[in-house]
Amino acid sequence: MELAITSTSMKLRDQAPVVFRGEDNWCFEQIRKIGYDGVELHIHDSSQLDRKQLKEELDQFGLSLTSIGTGSAYGKDRVFLSSDDAAVRQAAIERIKGHILTASDYPHAVVIIGLIKGKVSDCESRESYFSNLISALQECAEEAGKYQVYLGLEVINRYESDVINTVEEGLELLELVGSPWLQLHLDTYHMNIEERDIANSIRLAQGKICHVHVADSDRWYVGHGHYDFEETLRALKETGYTGAVSVESFYFPDMVSSAKASYENMRCIMDRI
Repeated sequence: MELAITSTSMKLRDQAPVVFRGEDNWCFEQIRKIGYDGVELHIHDSSQLDRKQLKEELDQFGLSLTSIGTGSAYGKDRVFLSSDDAAVRQAAIERIKGHILTASDYPHAVVIIGLIKGKVSDCESRESYFSNLISALQECAEEAGKYQVYLGLEVINRYESDVINTVEEGLELLELVGSPWLQLHLDTYHMNIEERDIANSIRLAQGKICHVHVADSDRWYVGHGHYDFEETLRALKETGYTGAVSVESFYFPDMVSSAKASYENMRCIMDRI
């Protein structure tokens, strides 16, 4: 498993769970110094990105792009895949297609489908929500298949999303979409809230997991709270998961200290198992 950490050049609120913030070059240098294998980059709009420069900067520091965070499209622009407004829905689809193109430059980069999926409360009804979302995801997955890029449907806790809160619910949506290019993206912070038995939930999703986020029970760095990361990593290993494990936590008390603590604690556990 690759160990990665979140980074962005966007200006985010303090409570956003992204560790490194600032110019990509500076962030990548710090990430490499600490020892991480890769970066999960949160990108607002890939169409505005210099993809060649990004590739050069990652190569300069020997880092892989493991994943692309897409939530700011919902948070800042209110574009989302389940919208009852066809124009808004299409804008979200195009945003995802742009990220797929960015991810295609890297062997295993995943495009995350998190808040950009929207909420039931954003739509006229639960029926219209799922009808819109499934259709949009099918179009995105068809595009992803052309580039052999996986889309990771993030399972998010009930306090941040009013739909698809558990692994079981995520698996049900995968069945409805019916594409091998849409898989699950799991997050320890969300699972700690929603799953009755985290290890069993991971085993239930065997062969359907394409990305994993880690943060402790309080969403601080790994080791700050009480989450059992060894149990999770052992369950992932049992399922044959070989993808990235990316730190998506608060950056408190500061970016470098937080990143170092997560790295040291995760490496210790990964070496042990």
